[in-house]
Amino acid sequence: MSGSVANWESTIQKTVRSSDGNLIGNVDAIDENSILVSTEGGRTRYKIPKHIVQGFDGHQVSLNVQKPELERFKGAEAEGFRDIK
Repeated sequence: MSGSVANWESTIQKTVRSSDGNLIGNVDAIDENSILVSTEGGRTRYKIPKHIVQGFDGHQVSLNVQKPELERFKGAEAEGFRDIK
């Protein structure tokens, strides 16, 4: 649940792992309802709803879905995200 992360801003530039242990990428940005995650090299981007986030331990964001389930969140655009760089 989104209540499992006290400060969403602190997840920016942290690694993201699926529930099956796969490295997904890094958090690039956040908005009110989602996190934007890019794979290494930025080839793939995911706009993942915050309710999919299981938790954040200060170093890594954990998701409550397996990697194959993330296909539905794949996208090329970062619409709705502010420029953080």
